[in-house]
Amino acid sequence: MAIALAAVVLALPLWYASAPAMPDYPAHLASYHLIATGAASPGVSNFYLIQWAFLPNLAGEIIIPLLSRLIGLDAAAKLFITASVMMWVIGPALIHRTLFGSAGVASLFAAFFAYNANFTWGFLNYYFAMGAGFFVFAAWIATDGRRSVLQLLGFAVAVTALYFSHLFAAATLLLMIGCFEFGGFIEKPTTAEALRRSVAVAVAFLPSALAFAVLKPAGGETGATFNLFARLLDRLEAAVQLGFDNPSFVLLGLVLVLLATGLLQGWIVLHRRMIVSLAVLALAALFAPEWAAGGWGVDLRLPAVLGALVFASADFRLERKAALVLAVACGAVITSGAVILAQDWRATGIQFDEFRRAARRLPPGERLLTVLDGDAIGYRSDQPYWHMAEFAVIDPGAFTPLLFTTKDQHVVRLKPEVQSVAAASAQQGSPPDIDELNDLAAGQIDEDEDIANVFPYLMHFQCHYEVAVVIHLGGPRAAIPAMLKLRHAGSFFSLYDILPDASCGKQ
Repeated sequence: MAIALAAVVLALPLWYASAPAMPDYPAHLASYHLIATGAASPGVSNFYLIQWAFLPNLAGEIIIPLLSRLIGLDAAAKLFITASVMMWVIGPALIHRTLFGSAGVASLFAAFFAYNANFTWGFLNYYFAMGAGFFVFAAWIATDGRRSVLQLLGFAVAVTALYFSHLFAAATLLLMIGCFEFGGFIEKPTTAEALRRSVAVAVAFLPSALAFAVLKPAGGETGATFNLFARLLDRLEAAVQLGFDNPSFVLLGLVLVLLATGLLQGWIVLHRRMIVSLAVLALAALFAPEWAAGGWGVDLRLPAVLGALVFASADFRLERKAALVLAVACGAVITSGAVILAQDWRATGIQFDEFRRAARRLPPGERLLTVLDGDAIGYRSDQPYWHMAEFAVIDPGAFTPLLFTTKDQHVVRLKPEVQSVAAASAQQGSPPDIDELNDLAAGQIDEDEDIANVFPYLMHFQCHYEVAVVIHLGGPRAAIPAMLKLRHAGSFFSLYDILPDASCGKQ
């Protein structure tokens, strides 16, 4: 009952705000709209098309458009994320129950990690798939030593579905299951045992491995960038967050002190079969790359998984009264975290609503460019607004250069005539600052090579875009370049008409 209540409480902020303040959420929502409508609505049909492929990144792309036919797009997206949050709470509790026979207070500590960087950034497919992965792992543990052929086939189906939901979640599940089976081999190190456990893992993961080898589109980005020391703090922050760019170091520190004290004093015991899994997962969380296969934030994926799995694997050997006190404290922490997130999202949701009202007055088919006024924004986080313009893809039907359209990662694609004026990869996924517009308009790259690398699609932007969405968050504004003419002044943003110049006839 306590776990179910915690899952509900942690999901409630989604329904308190009109839209979650996740940086990637507006772009995902716009993609789901395009998929649901076949990119055939007025305006967007000139820019986007849908090309289905066997991509290992399709959870939301399949579920949300189908669900939106019944309850509408916004509600479908919220329900999808609600299910994801609940799986991050209930899944580790099920793992704990299969290991120890009951869901103890440690399961509530595992729920702290449901709010993490993957959630607050809006990595929706991974977050959903990893939540489902906890359920698959719990079922794998529950059937240890007695899996029938039919059950192994069921696991193969589940793992394949997980693979097509998100590749990295399936890889993480393989790591968890493989280490769990290795732990079983250590307890009974015989050739027959090694063969039995290896065959079980092979059967479960063979279809997804074949799908990766045969069906994954060729030509995607390869390689990895690590930045291990520069990203150490980011990895730590990723474990528990109470909103975007709001890591809870105090909560994480207290939890780690409690865990260390309990282990040293013997009233917390880790399940012996999970030791290998936890050790390998900790190393993976420490050494994961920042970039891999064209995707950013790979190093943010595992810290919360590790945290949730540690407490799912922990047995708190306490008297009933002490366990009850800890449970009440956990409930208070979970509730306060949900309240903090709800307040943050409600405020940003009001801003998103203001922009969407203004965007609906634009004619369909206009090309919108997001611009940041860094001087006005100051030290506040601007990432939640990077993709705000993508709300205009839904209504009235606009084009933006930052919608997710990477060939080997997304089914929403660009029509050839606009490919040169859109971001080609995640490395180009941030908006320019208003101070960079004059150089971009002139096509000048000599003084700032970063402009050439990050914004090549914005060279001579005044010839390709009609509207600039300038985010200033109400701060003191920077000087407005001459090619921008005010169309609408909002409380935290302004819409400007982009005026073409004489050079546009040569583009």
